[in-house]
Amino acid sequence: MDTRKKILWFCIIGSIFVICLGTLSHFFYEWSGENIVVGILYPANESVWEHLKLAILPTIIFYIGALFFIKNIDWGNYIVALFFTLFLPMIIIPMIFYSYTFFTTNSILVIDILSYVVAIIFAFSFAGIILSAKDISGVLVIFCIIGIVIIIICYLTLTYYAPEMFLFLDETTNKYGLA
Repeated sequence: MDTRKKILWFCIIGSIFVICLGTLSHFFYEWSGENIVVGILYPANESVWEHLKLAILPTIIFYIGALFFIKNIDWGNYIVALFFTLFLPMIIIPMIFYSYTFFTTNSILVIDILSYVVAIIFAFSFAGIILSAKDISGVLVIFCIIGIVIIIICYLTLTYYAPEMFLFLDETTNKYGLA
């Protein structure tokens, strides 16, 4: 199979995997009896921040798992693709959510689900472009490594230490994080 087809399959399988595992993970905290460790890793409330977590861990799991099947990997491209696959949903999901709720004044489940699906598909499509690119800058790779570390640190800390900001507010309980 040529490289373009491999990248296409990587993006298709990645999108499906992240959408499915992310959707399922929406319920892990509740199913765990509200275990704090599960709450740190998976959505612990209905805030926008917690819904971003639907994309983060499943994406990391997919990228790590894919390493067992990929031969002759271009590490620079792979790291940059991982960063953008993590980062883009963190921009797209809140952008869609806050844009449409500005007009509707409340959330609509179907639109929320579609925004998640669109964000994941867009992120993996962009990752496909990156994986196909030639001559990724070493400086860009370093910035992306730093970005991945920042995303993981935020991911692991901001549920437990949630700032009192709109992104972290669970409007169903009027609480922040695991409070």
